[in-house]
Amino acid sequence: MFEAITFRNAVGPSKQLLDIGAIAEGLLFYGKVIIAANSQTLSYLFSRIPPFIVLSLLRDKRLEIHYFDDDTLVSTNHIPNQRDKHKFIRISVPKNVLEIRAPQTFLEATAKTSQAKIGAKQFTNLLKPMSYEQYNLWSVYQTIAESKTTSDTMRLVINELVPAYTCPADFRFNIEKQRDGFFYVDTNIDFPNLNGHFQRTAPKDWTVTEGFLLTLLQSAYQCNYIAATLNSEIAVNPFERIVQASTFENIVKIYDSSQTEIRNFTDLTLTDAYAIREAVNTGKVPFSSIVDLLDTADKFRHWLHKQPVDAELIKAYYQEIVKETWTQKLSGKSLRWAVFTGLGVATDIAFTGGIATMGAQALSVFDAFVVDKIVGGWKPHQFVEGKLKPMFPPQ
Repeated sequence: MFEAITFRNAVGPSKQLLDIGAIAEGLLFYGKVIIAANSQTLSYLFSRIPPFIVLSLLRDKRLEIHYFDDDTLVSTNHIPNQRDKHKFIRISVPKNVLEIRAPQTFLEATAKTSQAKIGAKQFTNLLKPMSYEQYNLWSVYQTIAESKTTSDTMRLVINELVPAYTCPADFRFNIEKQRDGFFYVDTNIDFPNLNGHFQRTAPKDWTVTEGFLLTLLQSAYQCNYIAATLNSEIAVNPFERIVQASTFENIVKIYDSSQTEIRNFTDLTLTDAYAIREAVNTGKVPFSSIVDLLDTADKFRHWLHKQPVDAELIKAYYQEIVKETWTQKLSGKSLRWAVFTGLGVATDIAFTGGIATMGAQALSVFDAFVVDKIVGGWKPHQFVEGKLKPMFPPQ
């Protein structure tokens, strides 16, 4: 644990594209912070952190930026008085290729001096190109369409998104397959009622639609793909946490003949922390102040990586970092992780010939990809935004 953590653009009703404060806290705990970025990410990053500080973090290998010049999204064909037809698609924009967009964004955020031009070149060379070319959208579509848990997952997402809205007792959110990857959604969500509650607290111009809910769903699979590919832990928002917990719950149950309730994530909470994330996000503390703490953190971080996951050890580590620093003037709070403990049969799978020998016919290609990564040593622990809530309360 704490070797690497991945952050990415916010999905859903967020006022900020990237949680800079959470990245600041991540740098204190993790040997490496990874940002899965696109052109929008770079622009937002430089609006919040001076470009040369980002460059120094890249040089010191504390930060990695993996740049995507493509993306995946939900395409919705909306025809009045007819049902919306959807499809998961991959798109790319030629002007956003790394070699063009990275130096351009760096220079736009600086004074365009000769030093900035050198910095822009170094920044571009330090970015790591990445693509969704190997992200199997067809398999994600099949997984969502055929999973018996999609409706239950979406109910939990809506409960998190709009707590004031009560889902019908016979709630459904089912995928109806059409030709060429298109699909309809069969649901009994009362969208006018739901949006009446949602828009009382949501950012301006946000509306919940079938396409919006599908985007939340698909985005969590996308997040799993990125983190598994990079062998990294995951920074998640509440919606992604629900979908990811559901995904792993389904995978684990396939391998558990008893079909009993499985808790595949254990909550880990660090109390007596300080509100560093909040101070950075509000501008109370400049990001450069975080960088000053990293040398102290380095002295203990390598030790922490080698220890078992234990709240008291993490607490001792944290107290050493913040001892006699400006952080102790901040208000208190808790930090939370969801530690993955499921799929205990992973070792058995590895010794019996891989996933192909253990019910792989019940897994989609995407689920099989996830299991293969876990067998190979990936631990999808989650750095959690917000309070930890039980994902699958007893029925």
